[in-house]
Amino acid sequence: MIRLRLVTLVALTVAAGAFSAEATGSTPIVIFVVLAALGLVYVVQTRNLRVNILRLVLALSLFWPSLAMTRKTIASSSSGQLRSDTSVVTGIVTTPSVARSSGGTVFELSAMTSNDIAIARPVTIQVQLPDRRTGPTFGQQVRVLGKMGTTSSALNPGEDRPGPPPADLFLARDVQTLPSRSLASWWGRLTGRARNLLELRARPLLSYEAFGFLEELLLHRRLFGTVDRHLFSITGTSHLLAISGLHLSLVFAVMSILLGLVFSRNSLGKTVAPLVATFVYLAFIDFPLSADRAFVMLCVLTVTQFFGGHSSRLASLSWAALILAVVDPTSVFDIGLQLSFASVAGLSFIGEPLSHLVRVNGRLARGLFSSLCSTAGASLPAAALAVSTFHILAPVALLANVVAIPAVSLLLIGLLAWSSLLLAVPPLASLLAPILNGASSILFGCLELLGRLPGSHRNVPAPSSLLLLSLGILFSVIILSVDNRPRLRKRRHAELPIVVTAILVALAWAFDTVPFDTRVTFPVVDQGSVVLVRSKNIGTWLYMFDTDGKAAERAAHALAALGVNALDVVVITGSPVDIPDQLDTVFALLAPNHVYLPSWFTRIPIPGLDSSFQSTIASLEAGNMVAVETTTGTIRAGSTNRDLSSLILLTPALRGTASPGVLLTGDFPGFAYDTSTGTVQVLTTGSVRTLDLAQTGCISVFTRGSHSWVAPDPRR
Repeated sequence: MIRLRLVTLVALTVAAGAFSAEATGSTPIVIFVVLAALGLVYVVQTRNLRVNILRLVLALSLFWPSLAMTRKTIASSSSGQLRSDTSVVTGIVTTPSVARSSGGTVFELSAMTSNDIAIARPVTIQVQLPDRRTGPTFGQQVRVLGKMGTTSSALNPGEDRPGPPPADLFLARDVQTLPSRSLASWWGRLTGRARNLLELRARPLLSYEAFGFLEELLLHRRLFGTVDRHLFSITGTSHLLAISGLHLSLVFAVMSILLGLVFSRNSLGKTVAPLVATFVYLAFIDFPLSADRAFVMLCVLTVTQFFGGHSSRLASLSWAALILAVVDPTSVFDIGLQLSFASVAGLSFIGEPLSHLVRVNGRLARGLFSSLCSTAGASLPAAALAVSTFHILAPVALLANVVAIPAVSLLLIGLLAWSSLLLAVPPLASLLAPILNGASSILFGCLELLGRLPGSHRNVPAPSSLLLLSLGILFSVIILSVDNRPRLRKRRHAELPIVVTAILVALAWAFDTVPFDTRVTFPVVDQGSVVLVRSKNIGTWLYMFDTDGKAAERAAHALAALGVNALDVVVITGSPVDIPDQLDTVFALLAPNHVYLPSWFTRIPIPGLDSSFQSTIASLEAGNMVAVETTTGTIRAGSTNRDLSSLILLTPALRGTASPGVLLTGDFPGFAYDTSTGTVQVLTTGSVRTLDLAQTGCISVFTRGSHSWVAPDPRR
């Protein structure tokens, strides 16, 4: 018999209600009916029928209050927006200032006045400084001068995110600190000075890699650029750069070892003191949201472990989920929190049972296989969420995490001890700095080597909702089977539900494809125009006209979300800007074989670009076209004799042109993309349509055989 504790039923219902808050129409009713049906199936197979019916009714009764509370939270976060003509805001800084790898510094501000007029209710806004200057510290009261900005709409694949809308964007040109005597502002100034002093002393001693780890792992500041972050992404180790459960667990473990010498073995102080010390570290980095939620999970798991066998691991996770959902209902939408829960659950219900099955002689081999099982257990459920959100599948992640997690753990402990030594005894710290530099370089070298292995990673489109649902059901069946292992051992064929569910997942995966012969996609960017052509005979071409660094980054992420792994040809025409930033992004995410740039960009090597990439760049003279002609299709991209940049595609089933001011002509299936207005005219089988990309978002024109059609991208 499967048994679930009441807290698990309540946590599941509350989380489902909160997650349904953004659903429209009858979707919440359908979700409630599905929960009720699953609950009835659970109750029927239990012995205490009446008691479990009461427990189920109690749990289901919390679905609608959770839904209403989350909707109210989302509505309050999106209401009370500042006026578009706001030029001055005053408020309290609620997050530490973070320098972005793409330039600028951002922080969040709880605005209380707008244009020197008090706001009825504080509004959270995101303030963006124009350069990487040092911003205000946590808790400070500031006056910010600037203007309201506009955030990019979610118009491309991979840009949609569930949950409340992002905070209003305010573009600052000047920040003035106001007098404040609050405890938060005092603490923010103290920790800010400590971090700045640590940075000042560490910068000349540490290498780029070691200093980056110090910033990312210890100080919650971003240093690594796009290419470096992509290295962690393609090896499945990007979670190591986010201060969350792993980092707090390490800090807690170190504090437990140090403080364990003071308290007796089973005393309450031995449990509480490391938690207090971890909270102090959390306060030192100014309470980042991901770390706050990880700390709640750590507290729940630690306290339940202290009380022994009264709570199972599933019950402990349920308590943590319930507390977080009640305190912040919108936290259920946070991908970081979802990944944390998936990793902990995978470690407990997949990794640990697998490690018990290991039968290897030798302590070293047993430890290696046990580590491999634990890493596999934590990685498998998180990989499904990561693929759905970040669109990168990294089979090498299993091996990379076996290497990187212990290395980063030791590096974090070393950086923590070295930083304390740097503030207390700088000469001794300078003698030990080469050890950190060498360890950081070795770790980067290992990740680069793993990232270059054939098949180490690939961009994949987001899986369908059916596939995600089937994977969730499979993981739930595994959790219930492991959590109720003593009962299921008495029954035959206990593994049958897992096998049946796994077969259903495989079937859902097999049918999750859309075949096509030619596909032309029009991503939406803020500046310029982008066209992606994929054809079985011509190859994969990316055409970029008048783009900048931000447009290239947005387009590259959209293409990665579509499952594009490599580009045969990239043609950049018009008057592009920020070419080094554009190429960094394109090479990091899409690995092009040939890149054509206007001739004035190729006279000298591109500054900052890796030498291995320089060989793929060729000059495109004014008036020339890059062309590929096959028996079944032709593509040309570049500029015509009139210096008019354009792309021309000719296939038996589709013809099209992308150029400023172009109009659709002819009676054949085709398209005409006016890059000056962002409109696409499409003539498909039986219909003519004019589409404004700023309203429709990213669209694709498909052909299969003699049939053609146009549709919003199915992965949006």
